[in-house]
Amino acid sequence: MLPKKLNVEILTPNKQVYSEEASSVRLPGSEGYFGILPGHTPLLATLTIGEIKVENDGKTDYFAASGGVVEVLAGSISILVETSELAADIDKKRAATSKERAEKKIKEGRKRWDVKRAEVALLRAVNRMKITSSI
Repeated sequence: MLPKKLNVEILTPNKQVYSEEASSVRLPGSEGYFGILPGHTPLLATLTIGEIKVENDGKTDYFAASGGVVEVLAGSISILVETSELAADIDKKRAATSKERAEKKIKEGRKRWDVKRAEVALLRAVNRMKITSSI
């Protein structure tokens, strides 16, 4: 008999961001977004910067997340990411400032800044801004 719910945990190195049951989860895989439903085959996958969507009983929670991994087992999902924030907790002004700072560093180039690091910061800032518009 297939489970009707999944136990979902979102963890960062510093804290547990989320721990509840869910009816479905959508994740930003390194090869594109994918969904997990109760009874899903066990899976281990890498995640990239993107949106985590958790649905349960008509309620949807959105999280900004940066790279990590997900482990799906019978009835449970463990999402281990570098950073994660609930959409409602994202400071839109801070995200916009981060985006502008990253764009400036990229424009100034390699002589003054680590461009690759600035590009990743830009992706995270844009992701956070996009997710705040989901709520």
